[in-house]
Amino acid sequence: MPSAQVRQRIRDMARRYVALCHTDRNARARALWRDHNALRKTRPPVICCWYFASSIHREIAPHLDELAADEQPYRDLENWLRLKLWGGTIPDDTVYYPWYVMRAKMLQPSAGIWGLELHRIHDASSRGWRNMPVIAEMADLARLEATPHVCLDAETPEIRAVRDLIGDILPVHVKRSTVYPLWGGTDLSEAPGALLGLSELMLMLYDDPALVHAVMAFMRDAVLANLDQGQAAGDWSLADGCNYGLPPDVDDLPAPEPNSHGAALSDLWFFTHAQEFEAVSPAQHEEFLLQYQMPIMARFGLVNYGCCETLDDKIALLGTIPNLRRVLMGPRSDLARGCEQIGRRYVVSWRPNPAMVAGGFDADAVRAAIRRGFADAAACNIEIMLKELMTVDNDLSRLFRWTEIAMAESHAAGA
Repeated sequence: MPSAQVRQRIRDMARRYVALCHTDRNARARALWRDHNALRKTRPPVICCWYFASSIHREIAPHLDELAADEQPYRDLENWLRLKLWGGTIPDDTVYYPWYVMRAKMLQPSAGIWGLELHRIHDASSRGWRNMPVIAEMADLARLEATPHVCLDAETPEIRAVRDLIGDILPVHVKRSTVYPLWGGTDLSEAPGALLGLSELMLMLYDDPALVHAVMAFMRDAVLANLDQGQAAGDWSLADGCNYGLPPDVDDLPAPEPNSHGAALSDLWFFTHAQEFEAVSPAQHEEFLLQYQMPIMARFGLVNYGCCETLDDKIALLGTIPNLRRVLMGPRSDLARGCEQIGRRYVVSWRPNPAMVAGGFDADAVRAAIRRGFADAAACNIEIMLKELMTVDNDLSRLFRWTEIAMAESHAAGA
């Protein structure tokens, strides 16, 4: 139990966070995203996405007050609140929702995600890593494990402790949805690269396609069973959809709401990607990945497709996804080419090259790049997200300067 002083500190932070959620700025941002996600013409929404990079968290930490809580789950809560409050000072279109998410105790795989520990080797000089194969032949499939959906405890001691501390100020949303994570689980893209080895996977598409199909079919069936079991149990909530860090507000679906368990999967966004299959042809993408993702995507209301990969040569293929709403245009994409094919059928999620911020900062070059991108996408519903950003070289002002330029160009483009 934290001291009275720590309890008061965290409760004060929770009040400040709730106030942030109820600002006029947050309400305007939420309305902007609702229109944008519904494919109505808006100015391009702007997101400065620093929060997925642990290295940037370390660069931010020296500028924040020291954590006062020294025990869990209070320390995680305090850190989450202080990062959210710091992020709220960046003048972008991020939306803040008034609840704190905690995971119920769920039945887990015996090891890893699929019952196997990965074999990962690291390179100290580059800090890179590579997954070595743990599945090499059909006999290895017997080692794969499908995990059914079972919620073991939705009121863990940790959940009760946090609710006792801040529940009268900030609701605690208990997440009881699937244990299959976004990466290597429901996406179906990362896992084959991790289990088979990425280089080996590329060769297997030609040398042993039956093994790849068997792995993909196993994962598809396991994910579908788990999703359906969770829905039947009433364990999905309107706060459990995934639009990959982007606000989910849209006319087509109910608004997100904490602890609204019993929601249908069709009420929710679903995010998936094809990073490990970037180098393959559209035909192989469809054969070895998309056909297995299709029945999973079909369970959900709207789909957000793509992460770091290049997809401008696969727009026609992605157009076969009936509930597709958002398509990635990443740093290596030909934005003009992709936008020409997409038009206003989908939201274009543009992620310009983060080197413009990570490797230094030239305001004129940043402005020119953003202006050119918005011009290329003038006929589209485009958003801009600064992402894949691993460092700002301890110069946090770059995040604010990029955001200020992007917001100015967004308003000019939407005028």
